[in-house]
This record gives sequence, C-alpha cells and structure tokens, in this order.
Amino acid sequence: MLQETMKKITDAESEADEIIRKAKEEADYTVAAAKKEAADMIAAAGSASRESMKSAEGAGRSEEEKLTVKAMDIATAEIAHLRERASSMEGEVTSMIIAELVG
Repeated sequence: MLQETMKKITDAESEADEIIRKAKEEADYTVAAAKKEAADMIAAAGSASRESMKSAEGAGRSEEEKLTVKAMDIATAEIAHLRERASSMEGEVTSMIIAELVG
C-alpha cells in the first residue's frame, strides 16, 4: 500500500516536472519567435525606409523602436500567460497528490 502510494506520488511529481518543463520550453520558443519576428519587422521597416532614412533618420529609428516594443510586449504577455498556465497546472498536480494520499 505504501509502495503504491509512493509510486503515485513519484508519478505525479514526474508529470508535474514534465508539465513545467514543457511550459518553460514553450515560453523559450515563444520568446525566440518573438525576437525573430521583431528582427524581421525591424529589417522590413529598415528596408522600406533606407532611402528616406537620410532625411528622416530620427523618424525611422522611432518606428523601429515602436515595432520592437510592440513585439516585446506581445512576447512578455505570452510568457506571462504560459507561466500562469504552468503555475495553475502545478496546483492541480499538488491537489491530485493530496487527493491520492488522503484517498
């Protein structure tokens, strides 16, 4: 009986670790994708404004900064969402372990 309970706890802990690992992996992927998207957006904005940049260099930098900030805001929101999801799943796993121990 004790061994079975310990196995359930170990299995639940492993499952929780896997959920957290996947959430972190997904967050890392999202950050990398957001950084790439920001770089692509900056490159596109840079390519489109290279000729006019000599006369409006300040405006071009401002637009690039806005695009970078926007991309980082999106990435930050996605990371927060993923962390919240991982955190809520951790609570569910903890509840499941307690239920198994009590039950």
